[in-house]
Amino acid sequence: MKLAASAVTRYRGARKRGASSMRAKKRQNRWAIRFLIAARAFTVGLSYYVVAGLPGLTSSFVAVFVSLLPFDLIVAMPRFSLRLKDWKQMVITVLPRISATAVTLVIGLLLGTGFGALTKWGLPVFLGAVFTVGLAYTAAEQTKANISAYVGIIGGLAVFDQVMRLEGMQLDDRLLMDISGTGLRAFYATFAALFAGWAVGVSVGIVTRLILPRGYRTTKSEAYARPLYLRSLKEVAQLDENAVVMKMQVGDDSDILYKPLSESGLRSEYDAAVMSIQRRPKDITSPRGSDIIYPGDVLVVLLPADQTAAVVEHVKGRVMDE
Repeated sequence: MKLAASAVTRYRGARKRGASSMRAKKRQNRWAIRFLIAARAFTVGLSYYVVAGLPGLTSSFVAVFVSLLPFDLIVAMPRFSLRLKDWKQMVITVLPRISATAVTLVIGLLLGTGFGALTKWGLPVFLGAVFTVGLAYTAAEQTKANISAYVGIIGGLAVFDQVMRLEGMQLDDRLLMDISGTGLRAFYATFAALFAGWAVGVSVGIVTRLILPRGYRTTKSEAYARPLYLRSLKEVAQLDENAVVMKMQVGDDSDILYKPLSESGLRSEYDAAVMSIQRRPKDITSPRGSDIIYPGDVLVVLLPADQTAAVVEHVKGRVMDE
């Protein structure tokens, strides 16, 4: 009896110690997350303050966006390291994003300068502003690994506005010099902010990671791939840009009724893959070729965009959601 009582006492003691340890870890984790949020906010504020003296609003946005990249990468390190190998990997990860952002900015600044000059030559201000914003946004959307389309838009508008404020309405030599000077100042401020933001992010990131008990990832950061649940199907599956997902109900007079999926002709004739069959009382996920198609079935199909009309006609179905 004494041995049994002793064993029970030891078990209860171990449970209490385990529960106490779990509570301590939760408290430590909450503290670390709050500290990380504060450090991230400090990084944004400091990067803005460092470049506050540079001309143009664009430099502030550039510094803020760029500073968060190295900061997020450093605080996500499982173990903080100063080895050249780890830092080289960080540069390789961040460089495409910084380069893409720089390209977007250059395009935005060039568009703002060009259309600002054209307004001095008689182009309506309304059209100049519309083309600056529209083309800057389009260029940013088509630039891979770009951090934000807004950076290019703001950069273009900032230069456009500065050129518009220049005195003179005719493109003489003096006005051309003023326009060139405005564009060059914007380029200088933008790329100075790029390096300043990088320096702030690295510095604050190192200090933050040294204080944190382990590495932490910010799920929506642009510094690394987002979790799968935050990414689109096309991004996760690396689907072709021409691919679409369509949901349609099979028509009552369809020729594919009561046939196995393998004999429906969807795959062989239209390169369409049936991802699931929605059917009561139980849906079929990843259906096999032997699964039979019945009236009322709703097919979720992945197919080329140019084949949608042909597939609907083949199935004689009703599109429920494209």
